[in-house]
Amino acid sequence: MISGHRRDVARLMRALDQELRGRGRGALAAMQRELGYTKGWWQGRVTAGDITIGQLLGVLGHLGLDPTKFVRRVLGDDDGFELDRPPGAPPALVARAWARLRGGAEGGVGMGLLDTLDQERYEAPAEALDVARWAVDHVELALLPRLLGVAGAAWRRMIRLDEAAHAIRAGIEMAQLADDRAEIGKLLRRLAYVAADRGDRGEALRISEHAGMVLLRCGDAEFFGKALTDQGTWLYYLERFHESICTLELALLKLPSAPSRSRGQALQCIGACHRDLGNTELASEFVGQAFQCVSDRNTVFKGKLLWLHARILSDLGELEQAAHVLQDVVDVFRTLHHGEAALATCELVCIQLMLGQPREAFNVAASMRALMEPLHANQVISTAIADLLRTGQAGLTLALAEEVKARIADERQNQQNWRALDAGFAVLCQPQLSMIGPIQDGSMRGTT
Repeated sequence: MISGHRRDVARLMRALDQELRGRGRGALAAMQRELGYTKGWWQGRVTAGDITIGQLLGVLGHLGLDPTKFVRRVLGDDDGFELDRPPGAPPALVARAWARLRGGAEGGVGMGLLDTLDQERYEAPAEALDVARWAVDHVELALLPRLLGVAGAAWRRMIRLDEAAHAIRAGIEMAQLADDRAEIGKLLRRLAYVAADRGDRGEALRISEHAGMVLLRCGDAEFFGKALTDQGTWLYYLERFHESICTLELALLKLPSAPSRSRGQALQCIGACHRDLGNTELASEFVGQAFQCVSDRNTVFKGKLLWLHARILSDLGELEQAAHVLQDVVDVFRTLHHGEAALATCELVCIQLMLGQPREAFNVAASMRALMEPLHANQVISTAIADLLRTGQAGLTLALAEEVKARIADERQNQQNWRALDAGFAVLCQPQLSMIGPIQDGSMRGTT
């Protein structure tokens, strides 16, 4: 049955009954006959005030009504919030999910598998997608929106943004049909990151703000806090620093007090805002608090936090210490992301030149030769590195190093190109032997 409030389901039934009877004599009988229901089936559903999503989709399809628009018209227009339709055709997984929902056959795979997949998609998104393609036929119907959100996040990790948007958008529409407001809010958070990866942080902010409103009305304090953290992050990138700080401070009040990825992100971003506003000492305090949220698994977060710490040290004139921290940053990203490694190395070269250490600076710059092969497909960065090294130590000046750093930093603005420089990108996009467990023998059925 539809999982929303019983009053809302009854409203849907009454509106659909009026629509049917407004189609003229014989419309009701024709619908029951075409869909394979016996005489009196519809009246029984109206009297009971309930209907499965599959049955609802069947009736709406027979009447030629768009399910999402019908639900919005009856239950409200969702505050007028509209989402653009993703380009291209939906992937097969999305079509299969809709077919499964219309069929209405329950499954035995529960939330446990989806939680595992949600973690798996960070390191093995192609593998997570393979499992999702199996799970779409076996997961509990109510969990289909969540499954599509996980699949979309995996496609996003592989920089297949159209497929990601289609999957997450379909999940939102299914959650709207079920009046599952909490899941709508969580899926909107995922969709905002797809918009940001397209380079549209203004759109990411708009979607995140709506996600936050939905989650607030659901009473989900933790995910409301996460949505606020997202909003503060996009505000930072839009250079709306004061608004970002205010939003993130509220996020910290809503997030659990225990160290977490979201709490660390909020503290780090507040620190970055204060640094850009010239409040260097305050920035250092927030970065120190963010370090308490670093886990051994989140190496990228640790690297970015060290990087911000190094920049603050440089602002404070502590160049020797900044150089030591930047070397740690280079070491972190050398095996994670070729673009970030190149940019951090350029910053380290600049610091060493400022310290009056030209030989050390050139040795560090020369270490980027190892990045030329993995970066050969990115003409901008590979050319910039070649220009940095072309004239040897004698021609390595602070002005040249700063100019090369700026060129690499500009390339970072193209999120799709930049994410393709992930050191393990080719591996991420290839399905590996499952680390979750065999699926061909049905061993995941009944997972909870």
